[in-house]
Amino acid sequence: MIVKVLAFGACLLLAGCTGASGQEPVKEATGRFLGALASGDHRSACALLAPRVRESWGPGGCEHSLPGAAVPGGTPGTASVWSEEAQVKTGDDTLFLHEFSTGWLITGAGCHLRNEQVYDCAVGGP
Repeated sequence: MIVKVLAFGACLLLAGCTGASGQEPVKEATGRFLGALASGDHRSACALLAPRVRESWGPGGCEHSLPGAAVPGGTPGTASVWSEEAQVKTGDDTLFLHEFSTGWLITGAGCHLRNEQVYDCAVGGP
């Protein structure tokens, strides 16, 4: 019991770890985004992007630019959550999310490690 309490306390001190139940909303948001892309529903996929990512496409808009972005499909796998930030890995992709008052939104997709600490993303960024 003491070990569990100490581990939980250490986890809270080290940036707010989240258990498996905290990962589900992140995986669900990622699954909705990837599902919308796979079905060609770019309007729904764009709605699941963080505002700064949607706005980065400028006048052409997200719905016209997103289809050309190199975002591999897949199923949400490993998820890591740190307070309001999260990372989800699929077989071929890494996605980043941020928790807004409306829920989890994608801040980066189609991301691949450039080096040990920096990701290059086809959509947004970490």
